[in-house]
Amino acid sequence: MMIRGKGRRGIDYSKDLAILGTWQRWTALAVFMVVLIILPFVLDYWTWNTGWLIFINSTIITIIAVLGLNITSGMAGQVNLGHSAFVMTGGFTMAVLTTAASWPMLVALPVAALFTGLVAAVVAIPSIRLKGFYVAVVTMAFFYIAQFAISKFDITGGMHGLTRISPPAIGGHVLKTSNYMGWFYFMMILLILCIIVSVNIKRSRLGRAFTAVRDNYIAAASLGINVPWVKLRAFFIGGLYAGLAGGLLASSISVIRVDQFTFWESIWYLGMIIIGGAGSTAGAVMGVVFLQLISKIMSIIGSAGWIPGNVSTPIFITYIMYGLIIILFVSFKPNGLISLWQKIKINYKRWPFGV
Repeated sequence: MMIRGKGRRGIDYSKDLAILGTWQRWTALAVFMVVLIILPFVLDYWTWNTGWLIFINSTIITIIAVLGLNITSGMAGQVNLGHSAFVMTGGFTMAVLTTAASWPMLVALPVAALFTGLVAAVVAIPSIRLKGFYVAVVTMAFFYIAQFAISKFDITGGMHGLTRISPPAIGGHVLKTSNYMGWFYFMMILLILCIIVSVNIKRSRLGRAFTAVRDNYIAAASLGINVPWVKLRAFFIGGLYAGLAGGLLASSISVIRVDQFTFWESIWYLGMIIIGGAGSTAGAVMGVVFLQLISKIMSIIGSAGWIPGNVSTPIFITYIMYGLIIILFVSFKPNGLISLWQKIKINYKRWPFGV
């Protein structure tokens, strides 16, 4: 976009509006992509086990799920305590389609995501006239309803769940569950696409409507924004992400059960958004990576026998650390890790003329 004035040079704001508007950002992106490509080989060479690859693949799935919650709760301000149920819905939908209906995984996955998005929109209908705490109660109730319902259907395997879920076949090559490196590249491509979509939603007209409804829904309505429709779309898009994450989880481990999804997961998803920075795509990614690394480090310390007690002690300590970290961020850094990164960028631009 060019703005020209009489007797003045044209001012080009296109670089400021672009996501990657400078050569430094393009260089950083190129370096980051190279690191992602070689990362599995480096981990395989230095660790000689698949533990870190399994951890990274699990983190990718969590990031996709949290990106959806970030749209619903972070951008649109609709507190969702049932996001884990949406992930479960997507996982079981994909599992049923690939086992009972014998659909190919690559066909079943987008259908599962779409179905989960529709379910999320239906759940959002009661929240149209609600806000804050009451929306949280509705979504929390849906979690227990979904968990009970899925456990009672034979087609979903009941409490025992479903096994031998079909893996994806890409170009005639079947991506087996044990092929963690192949799953890494497959899910990383999907994650990058999800991040691009999330960033563009934030910058779009719909994203600005989300922010307006979150900050002051009365003012948003007075400006002509259809608040109920915006809420429904926020839940629908968040459900799409959750369904995709659930489908990837079920297919990558080839098994899905109701007890894999707990109410605490929904709490930690919200905690990841708070720690990273609510409403920010980069912040959501930071929050997931931060808490996931803490969980991994505590797991390593626990397996090394450095923590006294039984095998569940490191898990309890990890949850305590999660809670303390969330409290500290809410109290002293409510804008999350992304605010620290933004401060670093501002100081870098101002250097050496002060901060």
